[in-house]
Amino acid sequence: MSANREGSRPSCQPDTLQCPDCHTRLRMPAGKGRGSWRCPRCDCRLSGAWRLKPDSLLALSVATAFLWVPAMTLPLLRLENLGLDNSASLLDCIGALMHGVYLPAGLLLLFTLLIMPLANLVVVTRLLWAARQQQPVASPRWMQVYRQSREWAMTDIFLLGILISMTKLGDLASITPGAGIACLGMAVVLRLIVETLAQPDQLQRLIADPCGGDAHGA
Repeated sequence: MSANREGSRPSCQPDTLQCPDCHTRLRMPAGKGRGSWRCPRCDCRLSGAWRLKPDSLLALSVATAFLWVPAMTLPLLRLENLGLDNSASLLDCIGALMHGVYLPAGLLLLFTLLIMPLANLVVVTRLLWAARQQQPVASPRWMQVYRQSREWAMTDIFLLGILISMTKLGDLASITPGAGIACLGMAVVLRLIVETLAQPDQLQRLIADPCGGDAHGA
């Protein structure tokens, strides 16, 4: 009976980790301290310098989701020049480029500013929830989509372009920042914090390790 009880417990022995790039099976490092270590075969980083805290990052992801809707729909800027007044939201910018010769640019904006950021938000929330519950995800595609969406979500580049445009057009017209750009800026900052701290390798380790409770502090 004791054997069955021992068999039902999760194993706390040093586990192995699969490199996400070359798929080499490696033994986990014995040290628990902060630092980084890399795959000896392909030099892929397998551990970051930050300790992952799923509860805190999950809260930041939820806050980003609440900011994302007004960031998409509220006006980014208000432009006044010679009695003309105009404003547009991020969705208006994408829709304006979906016609004529600007269709490729509109599709690119749709992909990098709407589809991939939303996919990143959904996937990282799902992975953080799995890490919090210490339950494996049903499919490895969740981690694959997370890695790809980190590369293709470019809201920070778009925000930087808006700030540069405001500086260049400041002498030609009166520009007033809208509520949309404030929400977009806060959403971008929160998303970058989550992406910096929730490295894919650390998420993979925490989800796969049933004894990783010490890695997700309060």
